[in-house]
Amino acid sequence: MNDQTAKKEIVYWADLIRVVAIYLIIVIHVSGQLTTDWQKTPNSQWIIADIYGGIARVAVPLFFMISGYLLLPRSESLNVFYSKRIPKILIPLIVWSLIYLGWYCGTHANTCTPSLVSNLLLVKGAYFHLWFLYSLLGIYLILPILRLIVGADPDKKLLWYFMLLWLLFQPILSLAHKFWNFDINLRAPLAGGFVGYFILGYLLGEMTLSRTRVILAAVILILSTFVTILGTYLFTRGAGQFDGFFYDYVSIGVAFASPATFILLRWLSETSPFASPQARALTRLLAISAFGVYLIHVIVMEVLSDWIPFVHVNSLMGNAIWTIPLVSAIVFLPSFLIVRILQKIPIVKQIVP
Repeated sequence: MNDQTAKKEIVYWADLIRVVAIYLIIVIHVSGQLTTDWQKTPNSQWIIADIYGGIARVAVPLFFMISGYLLLPRSESLNVFYSKRIPKILIPLIVWSLIYLGWYCGTHANTCTPSLVSNLLLVKGAYFHLWFLYSLLGIYLILPILRLIVGADPDKKLLWYFMLLWLLFQPILSLAHKFWNFDINLRAPLAGGFVGYFILGYLLGEMTLSRTRVILAAVILILSTFVTILGTYLFTRGAGQFDGFFYDYVSIGVAFASPATFILLRWLSETSPFASPQARALTRLLAISAFGVYLIHVIVMEVLSDWIPFVHVNSLMGNAIWTIPLVSAIVFLPSFLIVRILQKIPIVKQIVP
């Protein structure tokens, strides 16, 4: 009976989104080996890396959207919420912060001062990708309040109004400031950051898909991704150094590409070959390891790139058109295997939930 209940709770399209998102996260970091170094990277290689990086920017929003879809409709007391949900973020955050702090100090011993350690742990995050856990934990803290809003709005009009505010005060206002130096002394505190993706994931997950909506999502994805790629190239070329304005996860292009990708992956999950039992079983296996892969993949990526004598597995080892997807896959595989091993060990499995 319990097994049957568990099976009914599996959302296969959510699994597919998780798997795609974690692979794209790795693509972001692998392509970043080229895009962040404008002056030393040949123009053709930089453009290829920019294309991959621009396509992959939807990865982080997809994670927030999936969390919103899965967590917002749930009804549970504050005691249950804090004892069940918070530790799944807080324990990995603490442990992996210490792991990456040790990793950083081991590779940058000369700069690892007490003040820097304090700054990394409390402000910046122990390593560049751990900011995600701080942001997710912050949303978790207000999740009970967000649930009240969701529960009080059965027709979802209030939630779409919230999304309109988020679009206005986050990507649109940011765009206006960048292009025209326009700013206004007016803020909507809740309608900012990644909360918008959390709400949007719930709305789009509940939405009925139609042929028209799928086609519209495909068009929006193409156009908005083009804006991200071209905008990054033009701004970087004009500045003479990397400009990541359009790469920001709440920039205008990413803000439209992310929900479009969400819809398309929902649709794809019901088509061949993704709907087959074998594909769904494999996707489930990969999906339950996605969070752990996010946490560990940076160490794997740096070891493959710099720590193996005479071998440097990174985006610089050949033409970016094949090195970026290949290296991303190579980084993913050992990361996944390590996570699966850790998930089999009692107590240790809590750091890769």
